[in-house]
Amino acid sequence: MKSPLAPDAQWCLCALLNSFVANYLIRLRVSTHVTLALMERLPVPRPLEGSTLFVELADLARQLSSSVGDTNTDAYARLQARAAQAYGLTQPEFDYVLGTFPLIDENVKDATRRYFVPGVGAAAM
Repeated sequence: MKSPLAPDAQWCLCALLNSFVANYLIRLRVSTHVTLALMERLPVPRPLEGSTLFVELADLARQLSSSVGDTNTDAYARLQARAAQAYGLTQPEFDYVLGTFPLIDENVKDATRRYFVPGVGAAAM
């Protein structure tokens, strides 16, 4: 990073960069390696610091960082849904992105869909 970020902003960024949406966007552009230039061009939403979306993303990332294995599917699904909301995806767009992850268990995808509320992200930013 070129400028310092407060710890909560780092956790929020961590959540967004580890989302299905960011992964999907990277895969659209990558050939063999994820380069610094690619990361610099990656669109990343900026939820308002202190907003419900910002706080939830930061809290979920923090919580998942201390989880072992697949023990916290609920928090993982919530993080993925909130990140998709931050990116402003519609339900069909999010369903499409989820469909590009054949190795993710369908139960995880279904849980993520249940937490996804289209249109919430834009209002919370």
